[in-house]
Amino acid sequence: MKRGRPKGYSPYIEISYEELADYVGKKTPVKVCKNWIEDLVRQANSTTKMSSVNALTEESSHEPELVKDLPKIEFELTNFNE
Repeated sequence: MKRGRPKGYSPYIEISYEELADYVGKKTPVKVCKNWIEDLVRQANSTTKMSSVNALTEESSHEPELVKDLPKIEFELTNFNE
């Protein structure tokens, strides 16, 4: 007895955005693959102008004020293999 999905099986179907819009509105939640949306955002970001990319990286490199005010946590690593 074989187990698993039959060869060629796919739970996905291709549909045009125009056809999808006939069934759902602009604000309707739609489940999508996390990797797919991350790749889509990454591609969109790579096509933006370099000046806007530089501005985003400069903003993200600054530590928030709350993080600067927190005390440092002291810790010591113990290696039990030696």
